[in-house]
Amino acid sequence: MCGCFELKAKARALTKYFQHLRLNPSEMPWAAELHPRDWVLMLTAGDRGHVASRARWGLVGSFLSDEPQIPVSILRSEGLASMPFYGKILRGKRCLIPATAFFAWPVAAGAKQKQRISQPQGDILLFAGVFDQHPRAGTTCAILTTSAKAALGAAHERMPVILSREAAAFWLEDFPEFPAAELALLLADPAPGALKLEPVAEPEESPQLAFKFA
Repeated sequence: MCGCFELKAKARALTKYFQHLRLNPSEMPWAAELHPRDWVLMLTAGDRGHVASRARWGLVGSFLSDEPQIPVSILRSEGLASMPFYGKILRGKRCLIPATAFFAWPVAAGAKQKQRISQPQGDILLFAGVFDQHPRAGTTCAILTTSAKAALGAAHERMPVILSREAAAFWLEDFPEFPAAELALLLADPAPGALKLEPVAEPEESPQLAFKFA
């Protein structure tokens, strides 16, 4: 997975997935491209349903005194539970990051061709993520990735962990005891279903901007 995704959805589209979602429409970002360090929408479990809020994409651990120059925007899901810090936030700070598409730049015929990857019917993608709060950086998050499945492997070797509606509800649930085995199985085979890949035409470079001095 590359570091870029799209969110072009209205607030009511998310209520189809989470009926008791608390979401302020003014906090719903609408962007053709979201990059690390951008503000994204994050869904977490609340006392009375689920809560939507904004978080900055790029995880800054609460144990850090200063914000790193390059925060962690994506995390490999494999072995995450066994890592000292990441395993801790996986147990208590799981989130969902909604998107309508994400992008990859596979090499074809010697050149990189931007690909938009989405659900065939245009449904919202629910990325598995983790978050943390930092005294200076505020709320930040990272997207979990797994090995690319089926035809998507030709575009990129990694992809975000995409959860079904049922798996997403399980992901956000607050368990009395951490279900390590169940979550490991979910992350190993999230089963997102068929995804649609379509090339994105890049704007042609202006002749004036393409001019180079000898």
